[in-house]
Order: sequence, then C-alpha cells, then structure tokens
Amino acid sequence: MKHLLLVRHGESEYNARGLINADPKGMSPLTTVGREQAERLRLLLEADRLDLCVTSEIPRAIETADIALAGRHIPRIELAELNDPRAGSLEGATVSEYVRHLRENGRHAPNPGGGESQMDALRRYIAAYRWVADRPEAEILVVAHGLPLAWVRAALGENGHRPEVDFEHPGIAFASEPIRLAPAELHTAISVLVPLTART
Repeated sequence: MKHLLLVRHGESEYNARGLINADPKGMSPLTTVGREQAERLRLLLEADRLDLCVTSEIPRAIETADIALAGRHIPRIELAELNDPRAGSLEGATVSEYVRHLRENGRHAPNPGGGESQMDALRRYIAAYRWVADRPEAEILVVAHGLPLAWVRAALGENGHRPEVDFEHPGIAFASEPIRLAPAELHTAISVLVPLTART
C-alpha cells in the first residue's frame, strides 16, 4: 500500500433515527440524503486511481461504495474486522442508550446480550488496518464507519499519545472528503492505538 483513503458511509435510515445498527444482517439502507452524499463522494474520488476498495460487511458501507464507485471496475473486499461493535441487546436501541451503557460500564465492558466491548472492536480495527497496510495494491479505499475512522484520526491528532473518541459524536461526517494516509501515518496510528486495548 502506498496511499490509503478512509471514508465513512452515507447516512442510513437508522442513522437518521438515532438508532444503533451493528448487525450486518440488519436492513438499514441509505436515506435519500445518504445516497446524495455517496454521489458527491463519487465526484470527490473521480481523480483517484483506486486499485482496491475494502468495506465492512454492513449494508450501508457496501451501498455507499456501490454508488461512489459506479461504473468503475475496482476489486472489492468485505472485511468483518471493520464492522461496528456488536451491539447485542442494544441492537436497535437509541444512540443515547448506547452511550449511557458505555459511561456506566466503561470501554472494556461488552455490550449486554452477547455484544462486544469497544476495546474488542478496536482490536479488530487494528487488525484490519494492519491487513490493509500489507496489501500489494497501491491505492486503497476503505468505506467503513465513524468509530474506526475516528480512532485513526484521534491517534494522529495533537493528543495522539492519549487519543479519545466521543462515541456519541465521533466527528466523522457521512461520505465526506476521505482521510488520506501514507503508510507511515497508518503505522503510527496503529502503534498509538495498540496500548489502549490493554486492560489497566
């Protein structure tokens, strides 16, 4: 890999309603606004020579890539490691309910009902980024979710030695200008994020 482009999916129906959807089998297509966002992303990516597109398994990311890459024959891979944290019994709950659980139980606590902790999800994201970094393709587009992108941006920010992510408002706009990274930047982000996953 020589260049990595990270982008969040377009707005989905669950996003518009403020609900959690982490199940890849859940049906939450893009809204009309989300499809327009994905179309604008297509225009932003027109000048990029993309060799591979990697998405999560969740339909809103796949649908965004479908629209953004329409008419271009770019190989695609769906990577489960980029999925949102498994929500367990919080699937379909409001974002505020989800955030309340995090505040009360911490990032190492799994979501109730067979869900996954934020730190377990971060371990997956790190594995996904390592896998992407080792790919032979030169220019790779990743279409994923707010949290995996927010962790990378936080790791490369001014306070990168102790990055923090606001789980209610991760600060990554839907289908906006991609975060563009060189391999060295991605490896730096990984090196900052790995220690966060250790229990303290």
